[in-house]
Amino acid sequence: MAASVATGSSNLHSGFNTSRRLQGGRQLACTNSPALSFNGWLHKDLSWSQVAFKVLEMPKKCNLSQSAVTRRLSVSSCIGDGGSTKYFDFAVIGSGVAGLRYALEVAKHGTVAVITKAELHESNTNYAQGGVSAVLCPKDSVESHMQDTIVAGAYLCDEETVRVVCTEGPERIRELIAMGAMFDHGEDGNLHLAREGGHSHRRIVHAADMTGREIERALLQAVINDPNISVFQHHFAIDLLTSQDGPDTVCRGVDTLNTETQEVVRFLSRVTLLASGGAGHIYPCTTNPLVATGDGMAMAHRAQAVISNMEFVQFHPTALADEGLPIKPKKARENAFLISEAVRGDGGILYNLSMERFMPKYDERAELAPRDVVARAIDDQLKKHNDTYVLLDISHTPREKILSHFPNIAAECLQHGLDITRQPIPVVPAAHYMCGGVRAGLEGETNVRGLYVAGEVACTGLHGANRLASNSLLEALVFARRAVQPSIDHKKSSSLDLSASSCWARPVVPNALGTDTMDTILGKTEEVRRELQSIMWRYVGIVRSTTMLKTALERVDELETQWEKFLFEQGWKQTMVALEACEMRNLFCSAKLVVGSAMARQESRGLHYTIDFPHVQESMRLPTVIFPSAAVNEMDSMKLLVGVFGTLVLKMVTDVTLVGSHADVRNCKFPAMYNFGDSNSDTGGISAALGEIPPPNGETFFGHPSGRSCDGRLIIDFIAERLKLPYLSAYLDSVGTDFRHGANFATGGSSIRPGGYSPFHLGVQISQFKQFKARTNRLRNQRHLPREVEFSKALYTFEIGQNDLAYGFQHSSEEDVWKSIPDILNQFAEAVKQLYKEGAKFFWVHNTGPLGCLPYSVIYNSDPNNLDGNGCVKSRNNAAQEFNRQLERKLSQLKEQLPRSSFTYVDVYSAKYRLISTAENQGFVHPMEFCCGSYYGYHIDCGKKAVVNGTVYGNPCTDPSRHVSWDGVHYSEAANLWVANRILNGSLSRRAVSVQEACKHI
Repeated sequence: MAASVATGSSNLHSGFNTSRRLQGGRQLACTNSPALSFNGWLHKDLSWSQVAFKVLEMPKKCNLSQSAVTRRLSVSSCIGDGGSTKYFDFAVIGSGVAGLRYALEVAKHGTVAVITKAELHESNTNYAQGGVSAVLCPKDSVESHMQDTIVAGAYLCDEETVRVVCTEGPERIRELIAMGAMFDHGEDGNLHLAREGGHSHRRIVHAADMTGREIERALLQAVINDPNISVFQHHFAIDLLTSQDGPDTVCRGVDTLNTETQEVVRFLSRVTLLASGGAGHIYPCTTNPLVATGDGMAMAHRAQAVISNMEFVQFHPTALADEGLPIKPKKARENAFLISEAVRGDGGILYNLSMERFMPKYDERAELAPRDVVARAIDDQLKKHNDTYVLLDISHTPREKILSHFPNIAAECLQHGLDITRQPIPVVPAAHYMCGGVRAGLEGETNVRGLYVAGEVACTGLHGANRLASNSLLEALVFARRAVQPSIDHKKSSSLDLSASSCWARPVVPNALGTDTMDTILGKTEEVRRELQSIMWRYVGIVRSTTMLKTALERVDELETQWEKFLFEQGWKQTMVALEACEMRNLFCSAKLVVGSAMARQESRGLHYTIDFPHVQESMRLPTVIFPSAAVNEMDSMKLLVGVFGTLVLKMVTDVTLVGSHADVRNCKFPAMYNFGDSNSDTGGISAALGEIPPPNGETFFGHPSGRSCDGRLIIDFIAERLKLPYLSAYLDSVGTDFRHGANFATGGSSIRPGGYSPFHLGVQISQFKQFKARTNRLRNQRHLPREVEFSKALYTFEIGQNDLAYGFQHSSEEDVWKSIPDILNQFAEAVKQLYKEGAKFFWVHNTGPLGCLPYSVIYNSDPNNLDGNGCVKSRNNAAQEFNRQLERKLSQLKEQLPRSSFTYVDVYSAKYRLISTAENQGFVHPMEFCCGSYYGYHIDCGKKAVVNGTVYGNPCTDPSRHVSWDGVHYSEAANLWVANRILNGSLSRRAVSVQEACKHI
């Protein structure tokens, strides 16, 4: 961390010339009336559609003659506008192993800015002692390394990611050696491989107990000698710059604060890599350097990136406990001194202060158990004996070996009067590593185009619920390298605009505030920071409970609101930025992400242990995922309210979802979509076959009837919009149809089995598709028809099954309905298999919604004993849920039977039931009120009218957007949009797959 910050401006308070700092800015979005929002999550990202982009032609020759040292401290680039905006092909935020390794590779393909918060070497990498794990011994194997990783991760790891990292790891080590990294060797001349907790073999490559420092040294030497890399030290990343491209968020660069000159410096780039490390300083005791304040995770969250697994905070079991040292440090450490895992790996034994060895009581692996097990054991010992530390003894090991393997630890302890060759080391758990972070695919890509992540800030799926020792540097090396090629590809397809910098408003430093005010703000912010850390340590530490987590959420929210109110009372403006407040904002955000994720996981797994749910639940072997809130983009950016900052974040954080396996986040490019279903997704089939669906159907959006049983768009229409495809034409409609990008075979009343309400059951729809495909291939030169090759690249969607249950309830008993479900789903599976034979591979399957919550279900089944708390018919919903359980199992079986298929099971039921449960809080009227049609002892269909005792019934409501139900059976456009926003981003699909990603994991 910087020793001092130059004022740069005479009005800046000298109190900022310390190693700490202050802020309040936010993500900047391109808007005609830009406004910076201190309340970061209220800001609206608008499109760059009105900005005339042009490819930036780089000068033929940049001034690269400066010396390495001069360039290392440079704040210049080949192109800039007055020194406040820089243009680069690649912007790298962070100077640890991930950022530097990536920078060295992409520098071969363009200009690179390495932006680092403090000194170039100040990163978590530099503090890593143990080493890098890799399979380099003939007795070891990739499979063994994978198994150790998965076991340590409590079986929450993404197996594909684990295989990639364990397979590619050895080559990444060899690359470091070729770059000059000097690792320890044994007497035989081969690399000395250590063993650490959780590893079944010796596979830890190390440089004594200073491995991270040695890797950093080798990488830094290469970086400062690379003419295409410019390094910007003491540049704090304020926020990512984003714009909208249709439904996609695109990263365009980053705003930074030069903490030495107090200048806001904007970096516009084609590609941005976020490698900013973790968030250890949400806790008071952490091994992380002072820069680890969750900046990257918070920035990415504000930029609409998906966040995952934040509840899994790794507490290293053995940090040096200063209280137990013979000579206490003269001042409190900024970060705890780490006692490496390798000490236990080399035979170190843990004792309590009564010199009782305790680890064998907790785990048969004793001191070699994974970190989460050891940390909980120590925590338990401390609480049982009311102690503040335990002892780690390595003194039984030969002195020469200790000093050879752990020279840094020995020296640190010795200067405080402790000789580790003769005395035990006082140790205590400390926050060490975030296993969660920004959700990344196998190439480091995120759901934000142009933004890649690597290192601790990323959640790749490697670590699962607990990181295996020495896998962190390995992951950083592998993903930094894997992100290179997609970054190069993105760079080629993107552009920079010299005029684009003015598209976002600029943050400003608080020059206008006086010295006394700044003293007050600085002191208060430090006080708030300590209070936040205390809350997190007390309530969200190694052992948690539901009550503790709820208390933490309430207290963090209250503390944040108070701090924010205090700043504005001191004259702080929404546009102001300074380092301390920037970090405070990010610490609050990161803390909430952790607490919200922890509340969502109602089991104990890996690093997350809660006394209310002390056991692993197999049904919850899923990552937690925090998706961007649709509410953010719907907020008016000019209506900025002080105090909402915390509330909206809390709303987003508490809407955490447990979803399926770790997904690749690159978007698919489906050339077409083919839909099969009933009236919930019929865009004109039944209307063409049996007569037009009358007004006011369709009038909200289309202005006239559109063949849809809705006032406007259906969920299938929102899927088409998200995939950038035209609305689907109904196959049965021969007028004005365009099948170039797909067709809709769904018809109102359809069921999976024959014999229901409609003759167009699923089997008929599949036959129609096969005929359509065969005829299309014969007429493939027709411009309104799809290409033959596109059938295998298309997305196949299903929303069907509701009518099978409804018809069954109408014509048979509840028991018979349940008995019919296996046969219904067998026929569904047969239909899918027929499509697979026709080349279909990508299937997006909606489960059936809460049938018992349809107003007409309630009208005809109004027995109070059969209604749940939301007024829904329990028997019908129970059957729907059983149907959905069996549907999910059937899809799993189909995946095994159809090896080249990709299935996404989408939990529409949960989304719709959540809407029913919270309708009035969401701005809707009571969910049992429907807009069109009437029921007064008899049914008046939507679009029809009846006169009863001189009164005309059947007129539609005046505002369909306030109704969940359109006509008692179908949802309104507003409700369909609400549901679509919650299913299309993947938050309610079993594999965390958005509709744009449904081609993954074949």
